[in-house]
Amino acid sequence: MVMAKAPGKLYLAGEYAVTLPGQPSIILAVNRFVTVNLDPRTDALISVTSNLLGHRELSSAELLTVALDDDWRLVLRTLQLIKTYAIENGQPFTGLTVSIDSQLTMAGQKLGLGSSAAVVMALIKAYVALSELPMSPLQQYKLGALATLTTPNFKAGSMGDLAAATFGGIIRYQKFASPVIFDWLDQHRYVSEMLAATWPDLVIEPLALPADWSLLVGWTGSPADTQALLESGDLTDRDATKQLLAQNTAPLVGMIETGLRQADFDKVRAAIQLSQEQLFAYASRVGLAYVTPALLSLLSIATEAGAGAKISGAGGGDNGIALTNDATVATAIRDAWQRAGITPLPLAIAFN
Repeated sequence: MVMAKAPGKLYLAGEYAVTLPGQPSIILAVNRFVTVNLDPRTDALISVTSNLLGHRELSSAELLTVALDDDWRLVLRTLQLIKTYAIENGQPFTGLTVSIDSQLTMAGQKLGLGSSAAVVMALIKAYVALSELPMSPLQQYKLGALATLTTPNFKAGSMGDLAAATFGGIIRYQKFASPVIFDWLDQHRYVSEMLAATWPDLVIEPLALPADWSLLVGWTGSPADTQALLESGDLTDRDATKQLLAQNTAPLVGMIETGLRQADFDKVRAAIQLSQEQLFAYASRVGLAYVTPALLSLLSIATEAGAGAKISGAGGGDNGIALTNDATVATAIRDAWQRAGITPLPLAIAFN
């Protein structure tokens, strides 16, 4: 048996615009995980148990043709690509017993930490460890991206959550040029070939949070559907407005990156606040259900205390985050969030 885990994620900056190729973002891997245990079998049965989805069985022979039309579709698509890659590398693919355990929930609700991406990457990491396939972390990320791009209802995302789940820590992330990858898929290129190729525009670079800064995460208790939010709003103006958002936020992401490298809290706080204003403007222009009363309360409490605060991710519920370089302020924010009905999550940066 082998075990592998992948962390959840939060966006510090760059949401929505990061779905465009080449647009920068900063993503934090956090220490709640999806864990996968993998056992080889002597028969051809694939038996998968998930603490969120239940149980599913199918034969290895039917894996590549199974319909991807239910809640198991991303798990099945990931296993399909793992099998394809294994066969391309001359390895047999028979039966597996798979156990998936997600810590990215609370009281039965998703916490908005990228659980789907963490499942994909934990599966890939576990199989690579089991089979000793020659696959670097970057290639593992690319396999996860191929699985996500080719699964119904998932291709609109940035794939940044996959990068955080693969590499951990804090990363500067830019999405690859997805039209190029779709062209390769249309050409039916080998999976191995696509993993070995350079993906245009893709950037994954490590950053760090100064040791005396505190990351605070508040959960509103209201789950959000990221894919639905990415595809909602005024479709006529959305693309042009997203381009404007990208133009306005790219310098702010750069400002946060510089501030982190220089441990300049005031610079980071200012850029976070300006990034939040740009996201509010974008949501207003396209009619996006981005902000909730609970999230507004979360932001107000943190900013009035002197922290840099913003909604993390697609909005519509889920989480807000705050950064401060003052431990007393951090305690005061957590206490005030609790009084306002917002749950402070005991999260920290997760490193591989």
